[in-house]
Amino acid sequence: MRKTSAAPARLEPADLDPLRALVGHGALDYAHVAATFHFINRVADLLHVDPEVLPAGLRRVEPLRRVMVRGASLLMRRMDLRPRPYTTTYEDALAALARLCARIGRPPPGHALLPLRARPKLIEAIRLRLEERARASLDRETLARVDRAVEAALPARAEDAEGFHARPQDPVEAFAFVGTRYAQRTADDTIAALRHAGFDDLGILDLAIAVADANQWARTRRLTNVPADVFSTP
Repeated sequence: MRKTSAAPARLEPADLDPLRALVGHGALDYAHVAATFHFINRVADLLHVDPEVLPAGLRRVEPLRRVMVRGASLLMRRMDLRPRPYTTTYEDALAALARLCARIGRPPPGHALLPLRARPKLIEAIRLRLEERARASLDRETLARVDRAVEAALPARAEDAEGFHARPQDPVEAFAFVGTRYAQRTADDTIAALRHAGFDDLGILDLAIAVADANQWARTRRLTNVPADVFSTP
């Protein structure tokens, strides 16, 4: 799964073959989980979400940090984290996606999702993605620009995610570029440029989600051999 970070532009279904040899169709679950982490981490990095609950000034107080860690562990122990049985069939998941496609004015996927037949939960995830995009505050053209910018910025080698590279002049495309190559290095001037372009707090949040979302599905489709137009903004 290291390739999902170092060279996602070169991901292909064959990269799952070692996992398939061990867990069969479960390899699709690993692919989806790895791609989802790319979503979560980018949202946190682009919006500078602090991973620590304690304020920075209190983190040096070791006893206090230990209390916080112990409290978090006690909370986690009370959670039921066991896998739940997934009862939705491939046909049902595909039918629900087709109904959504009809509602938002895009063609149904047809047989394009056959590679996911063994894991209909991924088809449901695609439906939820398209549903969320249909409700976003961003217009379709902006979402499509984000998708194109992410595709263009995807690293093809480890060096692409390191060092410094020329960023696009357009503030939205620059935000997508940084969010794809090295989201943790998002700077205040990048956010300021978005505000100058007319994006408010909600717009910037939706842009961060769109960048993270495009990164997640760019990896998923390459690993699962699902056509790109299934994920594209209509």
